[in-house]
Amino acid sequence: MTPAVSERVTSAGSERVTPVVSERDVGQNRETGADWKVRSAVSVAVVSGFNRTVATMTFDIVTIFPSMIEQPLAAGVLGRAIERGTLDVKVRDLRDFTTDRHRVVDDVPYGGGPGMVLKPEPIFRALDAIEAERGTPLTVILTSPQGMRFTQVEAQRLSGVEHIVILCGRYEGFDDRVRERVTQELSIGDYVLTGGELPALVVLDAVARFVPGVVGDEQSVAADSFSRGLLDFPQFTRPAEIACRSSSADEGDVRPAKPDVGSARGDVGSAKALAERVLKVPDVLLSGNHAEIRRWRKREALSRTLDRRPDLLDDASLDEEEVQMLRELKGARHGRD
Repeated sequence: MTPAVSERVTSAGSERVTPVVSERDVGQNRETGADWKVRSAVSVAVVSGFNRTVATMTFDIVTIFPSMIEQPLAAGVLGRAIERGTLDVKVRDLRDFTTDRHRVVDDVPYGGGPGMVLKPEPIFRALDAIEAERGTPLTVILTSPQGMRFTQVEAQRLSGVEHIVILCGRYEGFDDRVRERVTQELSIGDYVLTGGELPALVVLDAVARFVPGVVGDEQSVAADSFSRGLLDFPQFTRPAEIACRSSSADEGDVRPAKPDVGSARGDVGSAKALAERVLKVPDVLLSGNHAEIRRWRKREALSRTLDRRPDLLDDASLDEEEVQMLRELKGARHGRD
């Protein structure tokens, strides 16, 4: 098999990269029954909830700080997916698409005011170059505090898109004419960052998790928080018991704390502040009763969502058992109030 050859554009120029990609087995999506396979650097995937197949996720990220994107992508789940060719991610230095000697990408705003604004010409040249190289329709995302709130649902929807370009904002933002080439604007929260690189990584990470082969256990993706409008249930691992110093040792097993050798506080503080609690894994998780474990996890997920994010329950996808559990939980809380 001949490996696919791609070109990575960096601030130092372009270099050709030949990923080592092996042919993967044919799998079957449980939701749609559609087959998918990966050959060379191209795969076809079926996204749950969408009735069409798409090419392996291809991302282009346009930024004036390529290292802010490249370094995080070299590690972890995304790094391994890129090495395997499951993801095709290229980082484009916006300064490479300038025409002046000083590679200027910004200018003062018309009408006056503080800060600088990113010029439209380099952005347009970058988009033209990407489209010419990729030869596929573009979905262009602008990271912006003015954009639509990025959610798990939107991440899943975007995972059905063949090719995504993310434009990272800086300074006072983009010349507004850039929006003529933008498909959508996304915001990761109601706050302002120094640039769009972190939001771009957030979007890439969340979307890529839905691509088959990126996350080793695809069942874990389906069970993630927000997937059905619920927060995840509590998770535990070994050991079954662990001692923990706590200032709120009013529940569970309590034992005297060991002397705090070298503590700057010395003997200052109450016995309660120095108490040591024994934290245990819930008995049901050690029981081996899978039916009870399933019910416990459902109930805990509902309880945690009701406590922390009750707004999510309005649109949550619940089965009959969960509806009854939620009714009981609300009744118990109403009784306490």
